[in-house]
Amino acid sequence: MGLSTEALTRGVESLEQALGQGMAAGVILGNVTALPETLIVLTSVLEHKGEIALGSAIGGNVVIFTLGLGLISVIYFLKWKGPILMKGDYSQELKVMGAASLVLALGIIVGELNIIFTFLFFSIYIYYLVFRFRRSSRGKTNVKGVIQIIVGGSIIVVLSPIFVESIVELSRSTGLSETLIALILTPVVAELGEGISSVRLATRYPGGGSAAVVSYFGSKIQNATILLGLVGLDSTTTKGPFLILALVSNVIGILVVKDGKLSYLEGIALCVLYFVLIWIAYVL
Repeated sequence: MGLSTEALTRGVESLEQALGQGMAAGVILGNVTALPETLIVLTSVLEHKGEIALGSAIGGNVVIFTLGLGLISVIYFLKWKGPILMKGDYSQELKVMGAASLVLALGIIVGELNIIFTFLFFSIYIYYLVFRFRRSSRGKTNVKGVIQIIVGGSIIVVLSPIFVESIVELSRSTGLSETLIALILTPVVAELGEGISSVRLATRYPGGGSAAVVSYFGSKIQNATILLGLVGLDSTTTKGPFLILALVSNVIGILVVKDGKLSYLEGIALCVLYFVLIWIAYVL
């Protein structure tokens, strides 16, 4: 995992100069680091384990938009003695996450994610990809950076299936809700590489903090669109607190980044909020 993280970090740093922050960090790194969750959700949907798929799809957003952003802002402050200042065009990530959150809110009201929501979620993500491709820079692509991204992503693909069966078995053997187990455990596995990659970005160069935040939004946009769209293929019910927690996390992530600055005090508050949300999910 350490080799994967180093390769991804260096690859994104190289590609950012050629493609821009949105394409390199938001789309490319976001997609690569979301692979473990994607594999877990896809496996669960194919086995008709809708609750596990749902918890796995939303768990990452709950973690990243609270604990993830919180830790990055604190670590960045300790390294560079200042807040993370967002650079480049990151507003599109916020808009797309906002659109996905509106569809998610509709799913909560309806009480089910079905094929109609699959179409809506997939459409949002396709729009995001097309927008980022059109707006990306057209500089000379660093071949070495591409190779580093491929190597780092391949390692993630090889390692992540090892954890899938263990998560499923643990969900079966405990008396807790399968969705709650997946909500807590899947991010531990799936976000490990992403979290380490983001820390490396944030501490490698001053602009890395902004790239780390954009990569978080890129991968979580995939969670909020592609992964929830996959869940809709299994017509999963959305009753209970879990999707509400995911929606709240999405909104919080958008609000704290919207002003273009993320301070360490906001980071500490976000870290505390994560444990509050998990406690609420357990109690309810």
